[in-house]
Amino acid sequence: MSKSKRSLLSRCEIVVYFGVYIAYIAIGLGKIYGLRDIITAEAKFQFPKGWSLYPVADRRRDDSNDELENFGDFMEKLWPFYLLHAVVQGVIRWKWPRFQCHSFAMVCAMALGFNIDWTSGLALALLIGSYYVVSLGSTSKVTVWLLSAGWILCINLMQKNAWWTNRVGYTEYVMVIVTMSWSLLRGCSFALSKMGAQKDHQERYSLIEYLGYAMYFPCLTYGPIISYQRFSLRRKNKQQDWLGFAGGVLRSAVWWLVMQFALHYFYIHYMSRDVHMVELMDSVFWQHSAGYFMGQFFFLYYVITYGLGITFALQDGIPAPKRPRCIGRIHFYSDMWKYFDEGLYEFLFQNIYAELCTRRSSPAAKLGATALTFAFVFVWHGCYTYVLIWSILNFLCLAAEKLFKALISMPRYQDWTQRYLGEVGSQRLYAILATQLFIPAAFSNVYFIGGQEIGDFLMRGAYLSGLGNYLALSFCSYCFFQCSELLLAK
Repeated sequence: MSKSKRSLLSRCEIVVYFGVYIAYIAIGLGKIYGLRDIITAEAKFQFPKGWSLYPVADRRRDDSNDELENFGDFMEKLWPFYLLHAVVQGVIRWKWPRFQCHSFAMVCAMALGFNIDWTSGLALALLIGSYYVVSLGSTSKVTVWLLSAGWILCINLMQKNAWWTNRVGYTEYVMVIVTMSWSLLRGCSFALSKMGAQKDHQERYSLIEYLGYAMYFPCLTYGPIISYQRFSLRRKNKQQDWLGFAGGVLRSAVWWLVMQFALHYFYIHYMSRDVHMVELMDSVFWQHSAGYFMGQFFFLYYVITYGLGITFALQDGIPAPKRPRCIGRIHFYSDMWKYFDEGLYEFLFQNIYAELCTRRSSPAAKLGATALTFAFVFVWHGCYTYVLIWSILNFLCLAAEKLFKALISMPRYQDWTQRYLGEVGSQRLYAILATQLFIPAAFSNVYFIGGQEIGDFLMRGAYLSGLGNYLALSFCSYCFFQCSELLLAK
């Protein structure tokens, strides 16, 4: 929304939008809080004891989110190597900046060598090495994608290999699978970037530069993905912002503590696993709030993990992607892809979508490129049914959004709305129509966050629970949409 449009909304109208937004969130959170004792009593497994600190000493903690628990285990085991990385980089950038990539690879090799089984190390080494070999011996990008397809298949087979899983244990199994998935993207980024580079820039693609990139420890397992183009533009001077670095690490630590504290009272992760607990909420209308807070806790997890990797990257002179944007400030699904995980969006756009079509391509070609991009997203995330549903809904929502934006950009539509509705009325109609895209896009995320069962349940609740419920949901979503527009305009 432009400044002129924003200023035409009355102050009273803006107060109503934010009032509805805040009230729905507050009441929904209160209803989730009210289920805390029922969930702890009826849960299918017993939650671990909470912190032995007032005021949470008597409350158990929701440990249902495997990603969050695995991150905690990872940090408990490998935090000394984050510290080692910071110290080594401080000295290297001060004294010998030309050895920065050597030190990146050295710290990562030490972290992996001391903490994973030789079979895991061999798999990672083969994956990382294979992309460098391909970049040397081929100039065809098709070769890189064929190699990637082979590694995606290999990763999926490893996930189902009981011998290897039992040998290394569950914690290492998760760490290695996730690390290989991210390393696959880094290998692709390097090889594709090298194949598209001019001959006089080939010195940027030496083996040590690649190893420093592929084995950058702070982003190795928990991201975000940083493209090789960004990595190659890192600053190599001696200037280091230690105060900003400490602030960034502290920020991730504080949000982790906030989440851990909240999980003693809001069992939202367990609710995503057990639909019956969501059914205990007063009405279908308030059950929608469970989906909203599943998204907010999901966002907070990535604020912590991505925030940590981004903080280290910036300290090391790497122009990292931005931190995830809060889902409360995202009202078009295209923005979810652009601003929630900026690094992954850049990878998909530069290496898949933009390779298949251009701005001058036909709508059909662009639609096909979008479909193939989401096909890669699906197989890269593991070929699960819930990921397939999420990917299809993503594709459909983005396609519908493109049609919507094409409609509102038509001169006849703009002339008609301006003539009969005026500027403010046109903006309201725009928000009403866009809200109908916002609702399915928002619920599609629940499939990815919580799985198929909770996704199906909340989607049925939205569309099959009567006209009254849908009108109430549409009104609240309309207010959310307007608030997001106002916040972004500001």
